[in-house]
Amino acid sequence: MLFKNALLLPLSILFGIITFLRNKLYDWKWLTSVSYDEVYIISIGNITVGGTGKTPFVESLLRWLSPKYRVAVLSRGYKRVSKGFRFVDESAYPVEVGDEPYQIKRKFPEVVVAVDVDRVNGIAQIRNAHPDTQIVLLDDAFQYRKIRPNLSILLADYNRPMYLDGMLPGGRLREWMCFAKRADIMVVTKTPPEITPEEKQEIIQRYSRVFGGEIHFATVYYGEPKPLFSNAKSLLTKDIKQCDVLLITGIANPKPFEDYIRKIAASVQMMTFPDHHNFSEKDIFRIIEKWNSIQSANKVLITTEKDAVRLQQMNFPQDIGYFVPVEIFFI
Repeated sequence: MLFKNALLLPLSILFGIITFLRNKLYDWKWLTSVSYDEVYIISIGNITVGGTGKTPFVESLLRWLSPKYRVAVLSRGYKRVSKGFRFVDESAYPVEVGDEPYQIKRKFPEVVVAVDVDRVNGIAQIRNAHPDTQIVLLDDAFQYRKIRPNLSILLADYNRPMYLDGMLPGGRLREWMCFAKRADIMVVTKTPPEITPEEKQEIIQRYSRVFGGEIHFATVYYGEPKPLFSNAKSLLTKDIKQCDVLLITGIANPKPFEDYIRKIAASVQMMTFPDHHNFSEKDIFRIIEKWNSIQSANKVLITTEKDAVRLQQMNFPQDIGYFVPVEIFFI
């Protein structure tokens, strides 16, 4: 891995220079940003590519805010096949709007959810159709400098600290860590619940070298398994300890979820796919083939909540699969 990164070092330096100049053009106001007074904009994003828990964090914000305020969520709809602005409604498919916006809308049907690469246009469209909107949550928008949010929340993965990483493509950083200072709040996600005060203080000190705002810690809570389809019988977490699990993941950083399943299962066989992977018929065939090869009377297929919304659109056996919902809790 070190050798590969060494080969990519010139490209990482070039990418770092480009992102540095782009940020400075906004800082110097040579490129302009839009701000809003009539609606409150909250940006949720990261500097590390993928896997910091943005979607569960957005859902947590919705649980807190939507009972009191009229909230909308605006995402770019990563890897969707559609173009331009679109509201996410009951007629949408994950491939059309992106798996994460689809998941959010399904869990919060009363919340306005929309997708648009052009977030300025997206906000205008939301406000035109829903003029009573009070708060807009911008999903994955830390690098979107065309909008100046009222509140910027930066997520950092406990398992992949920014201060031990490098720029793309050799590392996982979208921009230099020094630009974390744009955020108002940093949340270290996926923190082990048993973290010691000494370790928390060490992490705070490391990030405080470039970030002067509040730093909080959040952990992941895995809920009770839910069936992919209604035909499957109910399954409890305590039952998994007797099961041989086929684990299917198509997320950026599956290791924390894999570690959790390995702790509660008798055995685990794993099939990994790229982040936001659109499953094909060939993929389903491979999954079923792997499932049939497991010689156990007590086997179960488990996947993530984000993968579930894509698998549910496929011709998939309706009596074998379960997904595990995720929530964020502050420590």
